[in-house]
Amino acid sequence: MTNTILAKAAALELPKRVYRVAELDEHGVSQSKAYRWARADGPWTRLAPGVVLVAADAPTVRDRIEAALLRAGPGAMVTGLHAARLHGLKSPPEDAEVHILIPHGRKIQSYAGTRFERTTRLPRPVMVDGIPVAPPVRAVMDGARSWQTTALTRELLLEAISKEGVCEFDELVAEMGAGSRRGTALPRAILRAERSRVARPHPAPARPAERPRAKSPQGSTTRFLRRALLSRLLPRAAVRT
Repeated sequence: MTNTILAKAAALELPKRVYRVAELDEHGVSQSKAYRWARADGPWTRLAPGVVLVAADAPTVRDRIEAALLRAGPGAMVTGLHAARLHGLKSPPEDAEVHILIPHGRKIQSYAGTRFERTTRLPRPVMVDGIPVAPPVRAVMDGARSWQTTALTRELLLEAISKEGVCEFDELVAEMGAGSRRGTALPRAILRAERSRVARPHPAPARPAERPRAKSPQGSTTRFLRRALLSRLLPRAAVRT
């Protein structure tokens, strides 16, 4: 009981929820005391090796992300499904694994619920609510190649294409080709099937003659694919072009 009271009192004095244990010395909490309070029966929670949640309530998704970034060190960023959520997509589940990109020269052991991936193609992060996040195209493709179900992978890719300002179809194809081939068989098949489906000719009703239009800009293919995908597979979604 005394430990719980002391831990709660100490937490009230701390400006954040997640800390490296080594940082807590600066706030008057010794490392031995922090590890003791973060035991299974203690008032704090160990989120990662050397990282603790200094609160008695359950860790949030943000707590888990911050713990993983503290564990990963400088240059790390969130990618995959949680990064896609931070970019505004709704299809990734909230209980998804936290996926962190780290510089290739760094080795960090993954742990339950969190995966660290070394990469030679570390992108420039986008800051979202104070969190370094991989750009949308990289985040979505990393999520798509993480061995999810066919239904979730398709939903993720189509939502990313259909949501204005997130991903272009051709950008996803290019990212898939530039990165590791591991895990790309499913997203490759989905994108190939959807491109073939929307490119299939369909009879159209006769329309009155119109004045000749100027040539479409380069991005028109993606806009057409976006509209066709939505009309076929997400009929209730709002289509913006």
